[in-house]
Amino acid sequence: FLFGVGLLLALALVVVPVPVPMTTTRARSTTTRGRRATRRPSTPPQHEHGHERRRRCGQHLDVARVVASAERRNLRLEYAGLGPAFRVTATTTTSSTSSTSSSSPGVVVEVGHITGFFVPASGYVHFDEMRVVPSSSLRASGASAGAFGTGLVMGVFALCELRDRGCRTAELLAINDNSYQFSKLVRYYERMGFERVREVGGVDEDQSPWHVELVDRLVWGGSGMLMRADVGDVLARWSKAFQDKGQSPT
Repeated sequence: FLFGVGLLLALALVVVPVPVPMTTTRARSTTTRGRRATRRPSTPPQHEHGHERRRRCGQHLDVARVVASAERRNLRLEYAGLGPAFRVTATTTTSSTSSTSSSSPGVVVEVGHITGFFVPASGYVHFDEMRVVPSSSLRASGASAGAFGTGLVMGVFALCELRDRGCRTAELLAINDNSYQFSKLVRYYERMGFERVREVGGVDEDQSPWHVELVDRLVWGGSGMLMRADVGDVLARWSKAFQDKGQSPT
């Protein structure tokens, strides 16, 4: 009898399976989930940070800073507006040390101007005319626009004034009087920050030679290259150029 009971117990131990713990597999699965959860988000490209930084610099360029920079070069800037129409004028006072100047010392003379208008509702600026005296006459009067040029100083000053009035987009026409001056003028405005849009007043080969783009002629008064710029981008491009030497970058 005892021998039979012992045999049954031995068979029971062999047949009954021993449970295997699953802790290791669960711990590994938990670790994988945790690794996925802590994955770092992708960072934006570096050039986007640089563009935003330049836009912030352009926002810090204000009228007072441009005026101060112009005064150090014996240039006086003035913005005059009548409704949406405006005129920016640059003047200088003739120097007594300038023997080549045709004006008497201490006389205020105009060295350039810009005219145009803006549309407050859309933030659009239309530059109509820019005239600047030759560099030789400017030096003879005792003024110096440095590497900027009087046109650039007046243009940045005008865009600062117009940005404060809510303007965001500016357009102008590089007049095509002759091919040599036209190419120089287009490159000058491109250096300033404008981009080519299209030619105005050109004749299409498929159209009659009497065809005239009447609307463009009425708006711009001539033929040339229509150019456009973002006001904030232009000011950001030239912000450091109008920075005081002792001032840290913004």
